[in-house]
Amino acid sequence: MPSPPRVIVIVGPTGSGKSRLAVELARALGGDVINADALQFHDSLPICTARVREDEMEGVRHHLVGCVKYGEYFDVRAFRARAGSIVRECVGEGRSVIVVGGSNYYAQALVSDSLMDVRDREEEECISDESFIDDIGPNGGRRTAAEDGTVGVDASTAYARLAEVDPESAQRLHPNDIRRVRRYLEIFDTTGERPSDVFKRERTMKKFVSQFDVLGCRTIFIALKCDSKVLDEILRARVLSMVENGLVDELEQFARCHGVESPDGARGDVRQAIGYAEWMPYLQAKVKMDSTPCVDSELASMRDEAIEATVRHTCRLSRRQQSRLTTFAKQYGWPVRFVDVSDSLSKFCSERAAFKDSWYANVVHRALELCEHEDVVELDSGNSSKQVAVHTCEACGKTLRGEIEWRAHLNGRRHRKASANARKRQRLEFGTKHPRLGRQ
Repeated sequence: MPSPPRVIVIVGPTGSGKSRLAVELARALGGDVINADALQFHDSLPICTARVREDEMEGVRHHLVGCVKYGEYFDVRAFRARAGSIVRECVGEGRSVIVVGGSNYYAQALVSDSLMDVRDREEEECISDESFIDDIGPNGGRRTAAEDGTVGVDASTAYARLAEVDPESAQRLHPNDIRRVRRYLEIFDTTGERPSDVFKRERTMKKFVSQFDVLGCRTIFIALKCDSKVLDEILRARVLSMVENGLVDELEQFARCHGVESPDGARGDVRQAIGYAEWMPYLQAKVKMDSTPCVDSELASMRDEAIEATVRHTCRLSRRQQSRLTTFAKQYGWPVRFVDVSDSLSKFCSERAAFKDSWYANVVHRALELCEHEDVVELDSGNSSKQVAVHTCEACGKTLRGEIEWRAHLNGRRHRKASANARKRQRLEFGTKHPRLGRQ
């Protein structure tokens, strides 16, 4: 019997080969690819956003690539609705689906609400019609402080009460985060249950659950990881290739048609892509040249600076993406299977002829093995109860959570200055120069 359809989510740092692997898995398993890269939804700036080209698709059907016209707003709610319909259609026809994109936020939003951290849900737009319980009031929508009757509640008093009724939730929050403290107390007063117990039941499950399980298919997460030095070399080569393939002309044409800078209040603008902001000084000078000539040497210097800035910022982005994936896998129990692409990409840089064999042996075949693996990934529920030390700085009057935040504060200039002033007050030295130098 043929294998049942799968929903395969490929995530990883930019430049690690996600689009290439998605196409090869789709061909091997028989399926479609859904783009989950927020910038590649736009039909503008295909080179700048590193959108997969027609010849790179190799006949595999791709969805949500270049589907958003300039000026349209396409948020995570719209993505979840459209991509979810595509998944259900493909699975219903017996085809697998490969979801691929640089922003794992969109991918996790598509698959399961349970993967969302509370802070993400409060700071981002809700991704479904059913919000988390700490985000809604009795009549739907966000509650206000006036509605829950806690306008005048002192932050320290509210936090002390939360620490008394639910120490686990108190450990997750900063004592001055009165907005969330109020919501957690509201949950306790309304339901009689500790917020930590409610969240565990609603979000933290012992077995990963995908919204597509009801379709009779498995959801598999594959994350590509790569040595930073190798990835830096790949990303530099990619930026230079983009310049050779017409990046500068693409940016200039876009700037002349739509303006160099984003309109005020614009959301989800394609100009947010790395590779655009770095070119703004050059584009402003180039557009201005239409009426006022500019020295060619100055333009050449701006061009070189833009290329180096694009390389530098892209490498920095790749490190953040890789770090965040590790955090989700280890801290939040994201069911991720990692595939190391370092060796293959290293050959791409030095032994191009050996790259293809290495890629198929070490990456494609490994990913296919993971797709066939039937193990169940258990979420680590022990992290939520981990104790976090809370420190209070008497010199600065600040409260900080965790050893990293505390050490960073101690090494900060403001703390050192406040501590020095505190010592002067103790020694009654205010209004004097250094003790050895005498009075002013």
